[in-house]
Amino acid sequence: MSRSRYAIVLCAICLVALGAMAPAAWAADAAKRHIFGFSPDGKYFGFEQYGVEDGTGFPYSDIFLIDVEKDVWVKGTPIQQLVRRAGTDLEKVREAARMRAEPFLWRLNVGTKGNHVLADPAEKADAAARFVPLTVPDTDDGAGLGSVRLRLTEFALPAEGCATIDEPTKGFVLVLEDAAGQPIRILEEDKEIPRSRKCPIHYGISDIVVLPRSGEGPALIVIVSIYRYGFEGLDRRFIAIGTTFDLNPTAGPKSEPVEAIPEEVAPEEMAPAAEPADTVTDVPTAPALRLRRGAEQR
Repeated sequence: MSRSRYAIVLCAICLVALGAMAPAAWAADAAKRHIFGFSPDGKYFGFEQYGVEDGTGFPYSDIFLIDVEKDVWVKGTPIQQLVRRAGTDLEKVREAARMRAEPFLWRLNVGTKGNHVLADPAEKADAAARFVPLTVPDTDDGAGLGSVRLRLTEFALPAEGCATIDEPTKGFVLVLEDAAGQPIRILEEDKEIPRSRKCPIHYGISDIVVLPRSGEGPALIVIVSIYRYGFEGLDRRFIAIGTTFDLNPTAGPKSEPVEAIPEEVAPEEMAPAAEPADTVTDVPTAPALRLRRGAEQR
């Protein structure tokens, strides 16, 4: 076989091997994360995602500061540092981002670690967690969550500029459930995919961080991994979803779940109303919660 024909055959073998590596199964640029923590009152939370872009080799560091109760970015953030020069020391880029973020971290007093309930090391989309049971007990100083479950469900949702990719883009719903699987609170429900996510294909639950608060319920942060199409496969990035509780949402007796009755049913045909619970939670059913963060921040 001539050298030129050998090169052609070898190239074809390489292309077949690359094609066999399904992009959904691995992360070409799997960002890492560093958690700064909460402010002592649980009002604010900060974390960093960092890494080196696939394709370009550019190092980056993004620092996010979240108003936990409102579930929005703090004004003036995120802090994003990208050096468009391959081979630049990533740690120097991270240091530069940290210096820019330091006034926010200092002013908001971010640095209280909280209880890191889950830290999922999975980098591949097919290994990412999407259902997590957890127990956060009450303390002498404040309420917990009790035994609850986090459930992330993906669903097909078109994204702008992604029509040419082979796999449909997806949004997700993230729900906090009680131990019996009844919804307590919808933490996120995508209506559209923001441009910042680019072309997301999969999601996973990467971190769950809880901060007990004196005399009230805890602050909760869920860091969700986003797997999106990049130059060399699926890139991983993160978003943080925050919420707070006035008290333990699973404490006290509960009424049995009742199915909604269509409006056209006559009053005399309606089933008797369930007896009210003795203890009222801050959000008794998932539909009662209004989602607060604008789509542009997702």
